Amino acid sequence: MASSHLVSKTVELHEKKDPIKNLWRNVLIIGIEDLLKNKERQAMRAAKSFSKEEIWFYSDDFKLICEYADIESDMVKKRTFEAIERIRKKYAEKDMSKMHGKWLYKSKTIGRKSSGSNYSMSTL
Repeated sequence: MASSHLVSKTVELHEKKDPIKNLWRNVLIIGIEDLLKNKERQAMRAAKSFSKEEIWFYSDDFKLICEYADIESDMVKKRTFEAIERIRKKYAEKDMSKMHGKWLYKSKTIGRKSSGSNYSMSTL
């Protein structure tokens, strides 16, 4: 029965345009975008903190807005936090502090053979 409830709350492709639903869906989009931008900034700095945007997802206001938008709040929350986890993983892979003993920069110009114009003890 729970799955039929989720299906009934999904967005229908051929539903009539409802300006009030669209308004509340746009409110959700803005909230999600704000949260994702904030989490990306935190991930860049390797900071882990709870933001006011994140707290909103646990409020009754969030559930009410989802109800007005005719979207299942648990599904929105689940997918939003999955996106946050992808952002964290993306920046965790780029964390240079976790690259112990690896070359940070390696190219053909570093360690190239001598052009012969400079003299060192090994060529004498």
